[in-house]
Amino acid sequence: MQINKTGFFIFWTPVILYAGFIFYMSSLPSMTLPVRFPHIDKIIHIAEYALFGFLLARAVKYSFSGLNNRRLYFIVLLSTFLYGVSDEVHQLFVATRVFSGWDILADVIGGLLGVYLFL
Repeated sequence: MQINKTGFFIFWTPVILYAGFIFYMSSLPSMTLPVRFPHIDKIIHIAEYALFGFLLARAVKYSFSGLNNRRLYFIVLLSTFLYGVSDEVHQLFVATRVFSGWDILADVIGGLLGVYLFL
């Protein structure tokens, strides 16, 4: 697997910036969402991580030549899982936020959706 150095910087910058955005948003105190739609917070997690998964899949695919789709799915799955876990652990230190395994599951589903939309 060979690294494309030009694509590395072009495609990874949005991933890093968006990861920072996710971290920033999870640093804010939790908001009370209207209960018009049950589990709206999980839908938000899925949408948030779908974009993260899309950006991550694009960065990985264009940075490493010869990468097959199966490996791409695995890399994004593992990355979104680890980032989702780190995000939830981070929220343990934020007032009004809590750790949620269901949020991690929603993050991983969103990440996989992002890869699917990319391919």
